[in-house]
Amino acid sequence: MNAYRHGDLCLVVKEELPSGLTPLDSKVLMTGSGGNDHTFDQGTFYPNPQEDQFIIGFLEAREGTQLFHKDHGEVVKGETLRIAKLPAGIYELRKQQEFTHEGMRPVID
Repeated sequence: MNAYRHGDLCLVVKEELPSGLTPLDSKVLMTGSGGNDHTFDQGTFYPNPQEDQFIIGFLEAREGTQLFHKDHGEVVKGETLRIAKLPAGIYELRKQQEFTHEGMRPVID
């Protein structure tokens, strides 16, 4: 499995989008555990239509897609958010979880 981590958001590479998805006209993929949004600039976000505590939705990234967050990515002079470049492709968006002695819990980042 190929995946990218963006703080408490995990982007898992997929071959294709599942059927039945409806695009959302938003650039916010997820609000992180610290209250900061994970956003992007190019591509299409499809929220998961089924209630799922792990899979948030899907991102169809185009060439040049960038992710933005206050804490994750490269510092770019003149920008208020850090930037992470993402290769074009289809990604399943998952809220990161970790296994502890007490059981599964969300990653707090």
